[in-house]
Amino acid sequence: MSQTIRIREAGTTDRPALEDCVAELQAFEQSIEPNRVDPAAIRGIYLNDLLAECSQKSGSILVAELAGRVVGFVCVLCRVDSQDIIEKEREHAYITDLVVLESFRRSGAGAELMRAAETLAQSRGATRIRVGVLVANSGAHRLYHKLGYSDQAVALEKRIDAAHQGTGRAE
Repeated sequence: MSQTIRIREAGTTDRPALEDCVAELQAFEQSIEPNRVDPAAIRGIYLNDLLAECSQKSGSILVAELAGRVVGFVCVLCRVDSQDIIEKEREHAYITDLVVLESFRRSGAGAELMRAAETLAQSRGATRIRVGVLVANSGAHRLYHKLGYSDQAVALEKRIDAAHQGTGRAE
């Protein structure tokens, strides 16, 4: 795409577009991770939770605009304590969500959002930034690696309920 991507802080009038992004992200994640709820049921509640976390942890939601349309967002919490007593430096910034609408992926919007989130976090005192990614989301994983992120930890999960006994499947 040859149009310029504009990154700015989200405003109250962006709420419908942000909810659409949340729903699209949730639908995508639902396609690769079966333990995700219905996007329509969570879009508003999830956005409310993000906004509450932003106010508690010096965070912000930044949007990517292309031709006047919100095509994605990133939520960055700039003051997060890992609560892990084995870590020497516990405070860090954390990217809770990065989403670019499907028809605008590979436009550079995701990378621009991440760079803006890093700049914002640094301006609010963060010296490290973390982001989580589903293992099956290889596109996002590649983007984060391309931007200089490295794998820190992997969380593993196994179903142990009776319905999955003996299947040998990890979900």
